[in-house]
Amino acid sequence: MPRPPRAFVEGIYHISSHGSDARRLFLGDGDRATFVARLGVILERFELRLVAYTLLGNHYHLVLVIPDARVSKAFQQLHTWYSRWHNLIHGRSAHLFCAHFFARELTSDGDLLTVCRYLAYNSVLAGLSRDPFSWRWSSTAATAGLARPMLALDPAPLRSAFGETADWSSRYRAFIESWTGAR
Repeated sequence: MPRPPRAFVEGIYHISSHGSDARRLFLGDGDRATFVARLGVILERFELRLVAYTLLGNHYHLVLVIPDARVSKAFQQLHTWYSRWHNLIHGRSAHLFCAHFFARELTSDGDLLTVCRYLAYNSVLAGLSRDPFSWRWSSTAATAGLARPMLALDPAPLRSAFGETADWSSRYRAFIESWTGAR
């Protein structure tokens, strides 16, 4: 019997997915670039708004504003397409992603900011970058105004979390830099 669909309501969600059996989703920057391109198509097709993201080796994280349960269909399409492409390019045939993606609704500004800082430091903690603003495969630098975004980002939730001030992106940068957990 198939698993019943998860109930998603309009809101902001932390979405994450890992490789099956610790498989690497991204073997290099070419894989990441392909995934980002396809993610952009899926986000547009399903009208999902991207707030933040980071791609690592065996997993990725997103913060999305979603209108309803269409997120399940969106990630089914993303994972199916990318798995087929990945397995074809790398000569594999096994399952690439874990069976179900992680999804948790973010219910406060504090929750949103904590998750965005966690995403920012994932590459540092994984030893992939020296600081959260230098990881190319993350939205952190773009959100802080230090780089051009690779994907269309919706800054509204973060801007709101910082009180709708004109200097919200510099406050975001200071917030990211203030974390002492990665040191």
